[in-house]
Amino acid sequence: MPENSNQPLGNNIRKYRIIRGCKQKDFAKNLGVARSTLSKIENGKSVKIPLLQKIATCLKVKVQQLFSDPSDLLPPPPRMTHNKNQFLL
Repeated sequence: MPENSNQPLGNNIRKYRIIRGCKQKDFAKNLGVARSTLSKIENGKSVKIPLLQKIATCLKVKVQQLFSDPSDLLPPPPRMTHNKNQFLL
C-alpha cells in the first residue's frame, strides 16, 4: 500500500483537530504519541485501529466521521442580503 494512501484520512484528522482548536503538540500528548507520529499520520502514514479509535474519542467524533471531510458536516455560511445599501448577515 503506498505511503500516501491514507492521505484523505490524515487530512481529515488534521481538519478535525484544527476545528477543535487543538495544537498538534498538545493533541499528540493527549493521545500518548510523539508529535512526529501524529504528523506522519496527518500526512498519510497508516494508523492502527486502536489509535484511530483513540483519535476519534479525543476529537469527539465517530471513527466513521474521520473518513468524511469535516467541511461536509459544517452548516452552510449565512446568506448575505442587500438592504438599503447595507449587507446584512
